[in-house]
Amino acid sequence: MKILIAILALGATLYALVLLLAYVAQDRLIFPAIPLAQTPDEVGVGDMAVVSVRTGDGLDLLGWYKAPAASGRPTLLLFHGNGETVAWNGHIARALIDGGYGVFMAEYRGYGGNPGKPSEAGLYEDGRAALDFLEASGARVVLHGYSLGSGVAVQLAAERRVEAVILAAPYTSIADIGGGLLPFLPVRSMLRHSFDSFSKIGQVKVPLLIYHGTLDRVIPTDHSRHLFEAANAPKRFVALEGAGHVGLWASGGEKAVLSFLETLPAMVSAGAYLGR
Repeated sequence: MKILIAILALGATLYALVLLLAYVAQDRLIFPAIPLAQTPDEVGVGDMAVVSVRTGDGLDLLGWYKAPAASGRPTLLLFHGNGETVAWNGHIARALIDGGYGVFMAEYRGYGGNPGKPSEAGLYEDGRAALDFLEASGARVVLHGYSLGSGVAVQLAAERRVEAVILAAPYTSIADIGGGLLPFLPVRSMLRHSFDSFSKIGQVKVPLLIYHGTLDRVIPTDHSRHLFEAANAPKRFVALEGAGHVGLWASGGEKAVLSFLETLPAMVSAGAYLGR
């Protein structure tokens, strides 16, 4: 009996340590902020300007911007994933710019040489600052959020009027991801950053595109399908066969996004989605 009690006590102690480590480490896991700052020239988008936006809580953040868009084209506001910087998406910006679209690549606080510490509330402030910048220029804005950035895009679309929303490998919530990966931990009660897109997607009233790799092991495609089912029309879901979590743009994402953008004027004017 003493041995059993000792084993149980040891197990409880180890579990408590795991809980403590998970709680303390969650910011680093959710926001592995990359401080490296690169220039547009280094990633093939030398025609983009480095601009500064002021957040509501007083931070000056650098982002990359290319304007104006060609006549009739919107400007894409891009929110990247948690382990990236704006420079990682230079190829996406290049394709959009070459297609005649304006592009603003928003950089988060704590990333890419920007000041501040990332958090859920902080990233929402960063997104609002970028959107304020574009609205002041008179741009028609389409939001594009990948992975972590999908939560920022959904939040902004629920708050503000935009032209459309594009979500790449989105999640229903960070709690759902954590619960799937760590079912033995009380993830929901531990999280400081929920990014609960599922509860907000019904507030998005503009055309929506969701695309997701069928072999995504980081965020299963079930997350996208649940979001899609809860979303308002007009909407489109594109499953990228054989694609994982990274490299979505080159695995069919570019085609899906450009096709969606080409049909966007008809969707907006007709009030009905013409896609599949």
